[in-house]
Amino acid sequence: LYYPSYGDLHFKSEDYAELIKGVTAEINSLKDSKAFVFIDPYGYKHIHAMDIKNLLEKKNSEVLLFLPTQFMYRFNEAGTPEALKDFIDEMVPFNEWKKSDSVWKFINQLLDGFRNFLGPDYFVDSFTIQKDANTVFCLFFFSSHIRGFEKMLEAKWKIDQEYGRGWEYSGNEPSLFHEQKTNKLEDLLILYLKESERSNGEVHEYTLRNGFLPTHATQVLTALAETKGFRISRGDGEKPRKKAFYINYKSYKEEYGKIKIKME
Repeated sequence: LYYPSYGDLHFKSEDYAELIKGVTAEINSLKDSKAFVFIDPYGYKHIHAMDIKNLLEKKNSEVLLFLPTQFMYRFNEAGTPEALKDFIDEMVPFNEWKKSDSVWKFINQLLDGFRNFLGPDYFVDSFTIQKDANTVFCLFFFSSHIRGFEKMLEAKWKIDQEYGRGWEYSGNEPSLFHEQKTNKLEDLLILYLKESERSNGEVHEYTLRNGFLPTHATQVLTALAETKGFRISRGDGEKPRKKAFYINYKSYKEEYGKIKIKME
């Protein structure tokens, strides 16, 4: 459906390599507008990570890229064609690329590859589309703005909950199976906070960069506070409220660095 309020639609039939140059130039010329770019390629051999970086360079755009990861994984498993080698090698030296025994691990490697290639100025996450048990495709979302990235993650987690794959965290209450049950975000936060004292803003950003929401981090930290030692301080010398971690966007903007968290 076409909604006139969305503006005019313009269609082109043009080679991707030329079209991406024109789109990038158009985005770079924008003054007060933002751009959203959706790339849905036929295959993947013409897609380059540098194209994504060029689209994001002015920090006034976000990109959603669809990749046929199931087919890419099968090639990776059975014998890698040159197009896939070139695609991977741009982000990760191909001789360092690990053969995956599942499409999920393959997707995670691609995600890490995009993150490493683009660097800390950009946020990247993936959204899987599973048609059936043996068919998994993937969308990759790229942004330079932490708030836009957080809103996209919120949409992702809402969809995941609807399909039964959402966030589940029951804390670290002792149980018969406690040693076997782990939570990725809990493990990440424990290591992160043991390495060094962190501000609430740093924990907020770290949580998002790993694909989780601030509410998830707050749940984990609240539960860990029962069994792990935390040192929490405020820059103004006031004593923070118990279990008040201020892991949210408002605090990220207004109180970045005011709350310090350290795991003993």
